[in-house]
Amino acid sequence: MHSQQLINISSSKFARKTREKQRRGKVLVLLAILLPSLCGMIGLVMDTGMLLSEHRQAQHAADAAATAAAMEKQQGSTTAEVLAEATETVRVHNQISSANVTVHSPPTSGPYAGSAKHVEVIVDYELPTFFMHVVGGATSNDIRCRAVAGFEPVTEGASIVVLDPNPDNFSLGALTPILPPLPALLGGVEVLGLGRVQVHGAMHVNTEWGGEDEYGLPAGVVKPLKKAVTCTPIVGLTKLQTEDLRIVGGVSNYKHFGTLNPEADVPFHANRLPVPDPLQHLAPPSISIDSANVSATMQGGRTIIGIPLIGPKITLNPGVYEWIDVVSGRVEFRPGVYIIRGKSPITQIPLKVLAGEVDAEGVMFYITDNSSYNPAGGTFPDSADGETDPPHQDLGNLLPSALINIGLLGSSFKPLNDPASPYHDMLIFQRRHDRRPIVLVQETLLGNGQYSGTTYSKWGHVLLAGLGDYDARFVCGTMRMLAILDLDINPSTLLPPAEDVFLVE
Repeated sequence: MHSQQLINISSSKFARKTREKQRRGKVLVLLAILLPSLCGMIGLVMDTGMLLSEHRQAQHAADAAATAAAMEKQQGSTTAEVLAEATETVRVHNQISSANVTVHSPPTSGPYAGSAKHVEVIVDYELPTFFMHVVGGATSNDIRCRAVAGFEPVTEGASIVVLDPNPDNFSLGALTPILPPLPALLGGVEVLGLGRVQVHGAMHVNTEWGGEDEYGLPAGVVKPLKKAVTCTPIVGLTKLQTEDLRIVGGVSNYKHFGTLNPEADVPFHANRLPVPDPLQHLAPPSISIDSANVSATMQGGRTIIGIPLIGPKITLNPGVYEWIDVVSGRVEFRPGVYIIRGKSPITQIPLKVLAGEVDAEGVMFYITDNSSYNPAGGTFPDSADGETDPPHQDLGNLLPSALINIGLLGSSFKPLNDPASPYHDMLIFQRRHDRRPIVLVQETLLGNGQYSGTTYSKWGHVLLAGLGDYDARFVCGTMRMLAILDLDINPSTLLPPAEDVFLVE
């Protein structure tokens, strides 16, 4: 019996070992069969995860590229420059060096198709797989992302656009007998005097100098004693009021600024992006551009001294002048473009209207420091100024390029009136690289004079002193407003509003 039990136990152990060997063999076979599938599943999970992560990164890159490209387009850049900005954003800043970047402006599809203010960016590249190709799957996956960004208005149309982000130092000497000497500029826009300045429409100020934002917090780039916009009240009523004040930098004291819009919750907005020059595409005047209003007739220099009120009227015609100096008398400027390329040997000022009765309606004055300017031929170097700013330097004490006493016996200064001309509604156009000040004074001697239209001096300074109402627009490097009493700027036609860039798709 005992022997029989031993035999049964041995048989049982042998059978168990045999089954274990058979089971191990089956597991190996099953593992060999399932291993490729398991690898494929692992590869699918890992490659899919990497694909999703890469797609998110590519979408972020496309969003950033579309935003950057729209900002570049907003500044007036060419199609090639917009494409270069988008490509650099994707390949360099987002480190997707192998990506193909396609830019459509305007977009070719979607709700913004055909919009000139929007940019469509497509980012496309191949992402190699890490596991799938080992098991016979795809060797790469196509990553393709699309984004659309554009710029949309965020302010009212503008009355004043100040363009210089970092103005040079200069001062303005006394202009006897109408203006005392003024100290060095302390702001991209300065408001001085005894009265209140009201600007209907928006003011856009690209000056980046620091100060306070609308909540009294620091804003802009710190410059000792300098602010993007300053208001220096001599009496408590002095204040700058406008519908929209948009500033790259900050203001001197946020309490000195107000709004004309009763629904506005804050008087201005600081720390904003700069706006482009609204007149950047306006070419210097030439016969080939506007033969109806531009003349190449050389008129020499004119100093006019006539008998006030009762003397004969002296008539000036469009053409090229070395200087125009109206000392007294009755003067009529016939409609057209007056190119002034020199300066008076006595006053050293190209255009001066100090006294007299002046009728200048339907005219534009083009002032340049290029003594060889000829509208019949090439306009170099004026036409090459473009968007580049002239070299920065301490300008010292500057004489103005234009000095106009507006309040002269009911004198009238009104802009070129020709809708077919690119210079329509322009009154003063100063060469872009000419930084000399333009001085406009309203003394109101014997009745209010009229001054209207657009004054354009891209890197120059405009000083508006006096009182009264002006149907006028100003595009300049810097601006100072000296209010003797209340000063009201209310143009009948506004410049484009400020626009911010938004990602819309």
